[in-house]
Amino acid sequence: MSAVAVVLVVGLVAALVARDGDDEQSTTGSPAPSSTESTSPPVPDPSSSSVAGGTTPTTAPVGPDRLPLPRVVRAPRATGSAPSLALGPRLAIDGPSALADPPGAGPVLVTTLAGQVHAVDLSARTSRVVLDIRDRITSGGEQGLLGIAIDQARDRMYLDMTNRDGDTEVRSWALGADGLPVPGDGVLHLEIGQPFANHNGGNLVFGPDGALWIGTGDGGSGGDPMQVAQDPDALLGKMLRIVPNPDGGLVAPATNPRWGARPEVWGIGLRNPWRYSFDRATNRLWIADVGQNAVEEVSVVDPDAPKPNFGWDTVEGANDFEGSPSPDFTMPVVTYDYDHGCSITGGYVYRGDANPGLYGWYLYSDYCTGFVDAVPADDPTRDPVSLLTGVGSVISFGELDDGELVVMTTDGIRRLTPGS
Repeated sequence: MSAVAVVLVVGLVAALVARDGDDEQSTTGSPAPSSTESTSPPVPDPSSSSVAGGTTPTTAPVGPDRLPLPRVVRAPRATGSAPSLALGPRLAIDGPSALADPPGAGPVLVTTLAGQVHAVDLSARTSRVVLDIRDRITSGGEQGLLGIAIDQARDRMYLDMTNRDGDTEVRSWALGADGLPVPGDGVLHLEIGQPFANHNGGNLVFGPDGALWIGTGDGGSGGDPMQVAQDPDALLGKMLRIVPNPDGGLVAPATNPRWGARPEVWGIGLRNPWRYSFDRATNRLWIADVGQNAVEEVSVVDPDAPKPNFGWDTVEGANDFEGSPSPDFTMPVVTYDYDHGCSITGGYVYRGDANPGLYGWYLYSDYCTGFVDAVPADDPTRDPVSLLTGVGSVISFGELDDGELVVMTTDGIRRLTPGS
């Protein structure tokens, strides 16, 4: 946690761990979220929840409760009209799922779906396991160790995983002076019931505000059968914004939009946000959401938007699905159908220096077809530019401290370098 956030949290009673229920079990074998349907026995009422300590999270009267939302700032226009891209040499890691490279000296940390954290040297193309929690999680299909984030002070590492019961946990580990996690069980901040095995979300991002942003899927199955994505009192199908207490639990800032009984909720209407990121130059939030069976989508929104609603399950992409969208629906800026792919993997707006022609372009991919496409961040509804094809099964992208990007596929990690 950043030094500011730690000071704010001290003396507060953090809101205790939340647990929420929702959806069904997937039969897909792909590590990335897919649109595969499945059937399963009835599941618990999603409105029911159990919370460690017996209370639901509450907002604190001071400190993290008043953490302001990020404000959007202007940035230079995207450069060029035909950016180019190439793949660097591969570092072989089986099923890398997410990457964290905070500012300053220290290792790049990479998670794997199977439940390990690697310290990675991208230049030497070497890695070593520095935390192994394979015996603590459920992996396979869309389950596993799904996300990682490191606070701005480089004090703690946060992981998002599906535990042995298949439920989502967000835990943190202290980082030593070497930037590596201190062994142990970690500290539990949040637990959310997952009644089905798919649509677990799992990305973790510390925003420019210092808060931890947590994307959750709608719980699984198909068509959001329990109607949680539009339910402001459920934690599934949401973007959550919280301040973790380093001793466990969390504070939900009152500066979040007021949706319902759950103060952790910032935005609603997500199906399975498989990778989202903040543009480091503008603070705008880009969210890729996996579609049902017809449309994949990317939305971009100001983080201080009044009440962001991304539409699911009233809409899929911009198409009516079950009803019609609410007046606060955030229209996606990028959509594509199943002629182009079947499971979107969101990326980043490139803000590095090594590839000037790519500056200001948002990159994204698809797990099924392995392309890398891009749209200019200042005009994202333009037709996308194809940068790469045949990359493989793209699980995730990663942004390095210097703004350069990597792509993670089922068989390893590659830098994205300027094309010829």
